[in-house]
Amino acid sequence: MSRYFLEISYCGTNYHGWQIQSNTQKTIQQILLDIMTPTLNHPVQIIGCGRTDTGVHAKQFFAHFDSDTLSHHPFQFWINKWNTMLPHDIAIQNLLPVHDHAHARYDAVSRTYEYHIHQKKNAFLYPFSWYYTKTLHHDLIIAAIDLLKQHENFACFTKNADEYNNTLCTIYNAQWEINEHKIKFTLSANRFLRNMVRAIVGTLI
Repeated sequence: MSRYFLEISYCGTNYHGWQIQSNTQKTIQQILLDIMTPTLNHPVQIIGCGRTDTGVHAKQFFAHFDSDTLSHHPFQFWINKWNTMLPHDIAIQNLLPVHDHAHARYDAVSRTYEYHIHQKKNAFLYPFSWYYTKTLHHDLIIAAIDLLKQHENFACFTKNADEYNNTLCTIYNAQWEINEHKIKFTLSANRFLRNMVRAIVGTLI
């Protein structure tokens, strides 16, 4: 078996996040498994670089899997084949050979989330931005963001802190960018807890 990385992107509006769940078939991981297993002619296990919550989108998401039949065709053959089988809101961007012990989750050195807000109604920004009309105190928000960088324990920003061995996260970068009526909050860290980014944005606002 050889190991490969998949680089994918997806619009998460219609899905319950990346991770397979017992109560729904509408996860990115499940849909990929459903097309890859029959085309590769063997059971496939796909490990993602992390989890995304229900409705969250991914510009660049990596996952790894092992196969002994993928080498039967060029990479572009598989990319084209799988993309024609996938729903329109999930896309495979690249397929990469890696060494046998490469791990999409544990070898990732950082992860970045963007949270978009717009304060002037724009039909073309939905569903990728939150339409929020109340006045925002940007100076206070930026000051609070600076405080985030001084902390590592983010247990208060997740619903179920008990599900983790630890709730420590190292924040590498946090920015609040304003462009007229559009705002982008960027947060980079070594890891994120479930619902952590949404909870931080809600608290800032």
